[in-house]
Amino acid sequence: MLITDKNELRRFYADHRVWQGIPGIVCTPRGREFVSFYSGSTKETYGNFAALIMRDKGESFSEPVAVAEKPGSYRCFDPVLWLDPLSRLWFIWNVMPGEQVMASICNNPDADELSWGDEFCIGRGIMMNKPIVLSSGEWLFPIAIWKTDIFYEFRKSELRTDDIAGSYVYKTVDNGKSFVKMGSADIRDRTYDEHMILETDNGALMMLVRTKYGIGLSYSYDRGKTWSRGENSGFGGPSSRFHICRLRSGRVLMINHVNYVKRDHLTALLSEDGGKTFPYSLLLDERNEVSYPDAMECEDGYIYITYDRERGCFKKSLDEAYVCSREILTARITEEDIIAGDITSEGSYLKKVANKLGVFAPDCPDPYLKKATYEIVKELLLQDKESILNAIFEQYPVDCTNTIDFDVRKLDEMIESFEVSDCKDERLLVDIISLLEKASPRDESKQHIIDRVQKYIQSNLMYDVSLSSIAEHMNVSKYYLSHLFKSVTGITITEFRNELRITAAKNMLIHSQKSIDEIAEEMGFSTAAYFTEIFTRAEKIPPSKYRKYHQR
Repeated sequence: MLITDKNELRRFYADHRVWQGIPGIVCTPRGREFVSFYSGSTKETYGNFAALIMRDKGESFSEPVAVAEKPGSYRCFDPVLWLDPLSRLWFIWNVMPGEQVMASICNNPDADELSWGDEFCIGRGIMMNKPIVLSSGEWLFPIAIWKTDIFYEFRKSELRTDDIAGSYVYKTVDNGKSFVKMGSADIRDRTYDEHMILETDNGALMMLVRTKYGIGLSYSYDRGKTWSRGENSGFGGPSSRFHICRLRSGRVLMINHVNYVKRDHLTALLSEDGGKTFPYSLLLDERNEVSYPDAMECEDGYIYITYDRERGCFKKSLDEAYVCSREILTARITEEDIIAGDITSEGSYLKKVANKLGVFAPDCPDPYLKKATYEIVKELLLQDKESILNAIFEQYPVDCTNTIDFDVRKLDEMIESFEVSDCKDERLLVDIISLLEKASPRDESKQHIIDRVQKYIQSNLMYDVSLSSIAEHMNVSKYYLSHLFKSVTGITITEFRNELRITAAKNMLIHSQKSIDEIAEEMGFSTAAYFTEIFTRAEKIPPSKYRKYHQR
């Protein structure tokens, strides 16, 4: 869903983000700049969201003015920004699982108050680069079906048998009202595809695709219906996203890594022969971990560029993330700058920070809790309360049984509060997991705990010992103990205790002259009627008939 409410957007502000990357950029005819990127959690996983920030001339970039998020076990990621020929702003993002490319359109991106249309699906797959408008009027959208092994764990639930991997294009001839899936290129050793399309001077379509060796190349001579066998373009690159487009002058702009070691030396290149050679270059940023450029030529003659630097994801702690720059940067250059190999135009600039993250300081726990990250909590909240607790105890099978610096009563009080609350309290659930994460484990196997429970019940069979009493005796959470016993034995502690009592009662019925009342009392049942009810439910006959059939 697209979030635009200002109050709700606060939870996506800079101090609520640990990392950010994969930016896109557009500039409107009146000079308003928009930049998109995605973030969420501490890595690329469930809970990711796509954000949009903007600025007017002379101002700084805002906090997010729109965010695409899908609650539950989903991620919204790799947003794309595009200004179509009608000057409408397209905010495009991908949803996984589901393989959906979603979009919302703002008809007037220069308005004081932005108004967005309903979300709609462009096609099935992943789109990571801008569409292209052909000379014949069609709009082509580069959408890929990734190979099955890419993010398989996230995608597997909604993959389909007709999801044939390839670098596809979708065509619209009615300004985005409907889309038709066209053909695809199958290029050797491609990774994540991230493809772009360029119309050549002779009307053919050139598709460039990210590969392990740099950039692969394929051609279509029937406007996207079929594509030639892929080959190495020779452009090189460290297996990362690049950018290519035709400028108003007819020259072709490419942004790629040149003379690189890894993702460094991000460079703007210019071609005068339709993209065959690139004799002109301007180094945009020589530093490490600068990647994923996007660009747009604006009506003021400048080329606006964005890219990310040291995203900060996949770190093990906040301290490690803080070492990273975690920047979204912009540059503004001209063709003359690229030809000169240096900034020569008035108003051009490089390495300007559009957004930089500082200290993570939202009203929530440290996102680097060992396992209690928010994507896990959001996934748990989709289940009923009993299933939530079972899932927690499955994930923390040892920590719940600690005796070292672990407050079992506090854990049970928190779980009880969660159970009796009218709603599924997200913050309380995070606190429960946080407590379990910080526990120091005790070296005791599951089976050993079960054995101790069985012996304790056997030695106190005639007493109506409660679950709380058993848990307190063993210094174990009663909720965890209940879950563990059921998961290992297949029955509850109460059912196990009743089974032992019924077995003992059978022996008394057969080998003694004690009355039903006496046996019920001795076995710890509150009344003879309750004993009869439990016995009959288990054996399908009342205890009096059982005695009659078996007593000699």
